[in-house]
Amino acid sequence: MTKTVIQLSECDWDDIILLMHYKDHFGNNLCDILARLGCSRKDLADECGLSRASISRYCNSQRMPRSEGRSLEQLITGIVNLAEKLQAEGLDRKTVEELLRVPDKKDDFETIRKNFNQLTAELDVNYHKLAGWLNYDPSFLSRIRSGSRRPFDVEHFVNGVGEYAAERCANPIFLKNLNSLISVSQDENPDIAAAVRSWLLEEHEN
Repeated sequence: MTKTVIQLSECDWDDIILLMHYKDHFGNNLCDILARLGCSRKDLADECGLSRASISRYCNSQRMPRSEGRSLEQLITGIVNLAEKLQAEGLDRKTVEELLRVPDKKDDFETIRKNFNQLTAELDVNYHKLAGWLNYDPSFLSRIRSGSRRPFDVEHFVNGVGEYAAERCANPIFLKNLNSLISVSQDENPDIAAAVRSWLLEEHEN
């Protein structure tokens, strides 16, 4: 087991989340595009061949199309076609593709998933209690562990795991085991939740 020292001052949480979790930005950018086009969600749905419900979920950041999926291509093509019909400037294909760039879901969460599994295994975390803390169904948490699903809100997931670990540190044994995995600060009142969050986001040697 490799012991990792976290330098919190060198870890910008906001920048990591910005790169890791695109869903809010995707939805906001899509809404901005519609505003620039002067079109409704129905107009876009009709043009790209997607359902109005799907467009609404994208705009509301409830869902994001897969990077390699057909829906994203249909969405981009529909926007470009509308821009040409309405003579809207600044919405060529290259620009739209950049505005609606979708990361590979497996890649951007895999590091967190592996670290989460190591953390919970080595600290003997009760998954049912953790699921309750995160307001997840235990079966959904199990699918996250296996890699078959990922959290809708990654930031909430990582924050929640950090806060749960900090709460458990009231138990001296848990704190000792955590410190053997993650060297938390020796300050009088260390921010354990922040240390766990940072550790979950970092690549570690096995």
